[in-house]
Amino acid sequence: MLTLSACGQTKSSSSSDNQSSSKSTKPVSESQSSKASSSQQDTALWNSKKDQELAEFMRSWGPTMGQNYQKYDGQNPLHVSVGANYPADLSRESVQGGDSIGWASSEKGDYDYNIVAIYNFDSDKPPLPNRITYFFAFHNGQPVALVDQTRDGDPVCHPTVNKDVSSNFARIANQR
Repeated sequence: MLTLSACGQTKSSSSSDNQSSSKSTKPVSESQSSKASSSQQDTALWNSKKDQELAEFMRSWGPTMGQNYQKYDGQNPLHVSVGANYPADLSRESVQGGDSIGWASSEKGDYDYNIVAIYNFDSDKPPLPNRITYFFAFHNGQPVALVDQTRDGDPVCHPTVNKDVSSNFARIANQR
């Protein structure tokens, strides 16, 4: 019976193992695990709650500019009027200064600018095609809202000069 119970236990490589004594064989309760996970999410620079808040901001702010933004949903490519498909075409995108940019889904990724959200507006007003694409990113741990309005040539983004967008992204990202 002792052998069966020992075989039924699994060793997890999560950080919660480091908190338990090596002599203890008590499993971590679900409520303890939830508390640890919740506190980790609360201290993360980006999480689903912040992503939802950014979506609400873009949904309310866009119409004030006469624009309706489409969000990259994390699964289906976001097609923009100039022919780019994000996040795949982030590899073609450049940031002023030549820094790397890429989809990270969290603030911690392998790029200089780790993109956590993408929003695009395709205009129907000439000259066509034209678009406004926002890349919400973390650069050196700091939130940065990048924008690309390139119509022709290689896509290039830069920090937005739109104070509403940049300040609201920073406010959302810096919430604890």
